[in-house]
Amino acid sequence: MTTRFYHATEADSAEALNRAIPGARFDWIADAGTSFRASFQHMLLDGIALTQLGLEQASYVTLGERVVNFNIWHAIGTKGTVNGRQGREDDLVLVRPGEGATLHTEAPILIQSFALHPGVLAQAEALQLPSALMTAPVSGRWHLAGQTLSAAFLARHRAIMAEVGGHPALMAQGSTRAALHNTLLDMIATLGDAGHFAPDRSTAGRHTRIMQRFEQIAREAVDEPLSLADLCRLTGTSRRSLAAIVLERTGRSPAAYLRWRRLWLAKEILSRPDDGMTVTEVAYRLGFWHLGRFAAAYAQAFGERPSRTLARAAG
Repeated sequence: MTTRFYHATEADSAEALNRAIPGARFDWIADAGTSFRASFQHMLLDGIALTQLGLEQASYVTLGERVVNFNIWHAIGTKGTVNGRQGREDDLVLVRPGEGATLHTEAPILIQSFALHPGVLAQAEALQLPSALMTAPVSGRWHLAGQTLSAAFLARHRAIMAEVGGHPALMAQGSTRAALHNTLLDMIATLGDAGHFAPDRSTAGRHTRIMQRFEQIAREAVDEPLSLADLCRLTGTSRRSLAAIVLERTGRSPAAYLRWRRLWLAKEILSRPDDGMTVTEVAYRLGFWHLGRFAAAYAQAFGERPSRTLARAAG
């Protein structure tokens, strides 16, 4: 079996992007625009992973339980909120093994990340890696020692991904992979021990799990009626708490967020129709009982009426 050290993907749907990203389940919903476009690069060398995710539209992202065995640090910048908290230019956001997170981004955004296997962390002292990588007990944020340091790190991260992306044959030789692995270690080591780690609020993990259940319900019950009482029962929380958590993480009420999700699903279905499909059939299936309001909301979101989307897709 051939080891896959590097891959890159251009995705025009949430499903395509999910297939490209190893080790976790994501829910992606565009927050603006008329289409979904993303790019993803992933490199894995001897326990160190480097990734780069570009989103062309503002998006909601709910990350399911993360791949086990890897601590993953994300540079989000000021164009995103993670677990309801605004990012900073000098932040690295930690998602620990087995945990998830929520992200609400502006557009466009480039999310740069690195991950370390416990085998690498076990050698952190000998490799002179930053102590924050070893001591973070919970998910949170590593506030680096100033924007100059974070800017230099991110520039080096981009340069490495650009070089490997432009010359993937680099990964075919053991000697170049070893040299690149040493470069990654050096890049991470230069972050130093300055700065401090700020753990997430004590409620963040519970709120993330509620959002994960909320997204799962929305995904699995797309053609079923859902009352607010149903949502509270299935997520295990009160009406007031659910409303506050969804608003904090998405900027919308639970009902408004579900409607937005279903509008995007309607667009996906109408863009890939079965023979004989009608707009009315799709609207009713997704719980839009007032066809005029559905058509108006669809046109406001996507710049055309649903009948136009269907006609173009049907040829």
